[in-house]
Amino acid sequence: MENQASSPDHASRPAPPLRPARWGRRGVVAALAATAVVAGAAGAAGARFGFEVRGSGGGGAGASLRCDGGMTRLSHVLFEGASVFDGDPIPTVEVVADIEPDGFRVELVSTGTHTGTHIDAPGHFRAGGRTVDELEAEELVWPAYVIDVRNRMAGPGPDDFQLTVDDIRQVERRQGRIPTGALVIIQTGFDARFGTPAYDEPVPGFAGDTVQWLFDERHIGGIGSDTYGPDATSDELFSATDTALANDGIAMPGINNLDSLNRTGDIVIAGVVPLKDGSGYQIDPLACHGRKR
Repeated sequence: MENQASSPDHASRPAPPLRPARWGRRGVVAALAATAVVAGAAGAAGARFGFEVRGSGGGGAGASLRCDGGMTRLSHVLFEGASVFDGDPIPTVEVVADIEPDGFRVELVSTGTHTGTHIDAPGHFRAGGRTVDELEAEELVWPAYVIDVRNRMAGPGPDDFQLTVDDIRQVERRQGRIPTGALVIIQTGFDARFGTPAYDEPVPGFAGDTVQWLFDERHIGGIGSDTYGPDATSDELFSATDTALANDGIAMPGINNLDSLNRTGDIVIAGVVPLKDGSGYQIDPLACHGRKR
């Protein structure tokens, strides 16, 4: 059974300079507002009301969050048998105090910052890149755009293919244009294999040139996958992740429960512990569904 390639020699990777996102944070907010309107309309037409919370008090206008299709969690459970990228630390969990006899329970957790469902900040690959404690709140909310490649993987040919710009255009003809600020996610079905040896088998991903096109032409916020990362096993330089981080975007590996997401129209929210100078950290992304699947 083939393993994903081990971490590359960073000196051998091309090193384009960090590029600030061209659309800016206001663009993210505008894109999310537009996505929320579309999602709400779709939900009202096709599904019963799912979830809403409103802030109130103080006499002013309160904030609100409405998810007509409900909400789901998109993180894997973190446990000692979790799948770990080749060379990363093995997670351990030790109970250091328990209700009997201590009256409370506390665990000591040891894990690498890139195990399970997590976020890669630009500083994961890029010298001088921003770290997780430097990400703004608005950068942790995205319109979701899911590209399901499971049928292609079930067909002839190797599974470690790399998605091209033409592949993305074909998906857009079916699903609509990728929105500004989107988290573009490749779905392979490997989330069901997490914690088993089958999670280490070859997988597809985005080509590096495709990711650059997504930032240049669609002004996305980041890329994600339900595997160890959005890079194909055939991409030994991890160019998809590297390109996303070079553009000051993020990568979100190890997403779970992708079948709960609509291909378009949902919003993903993922707070991250602001580890000082951290290259990444575990997250539990929350999906706000515009409509039920």
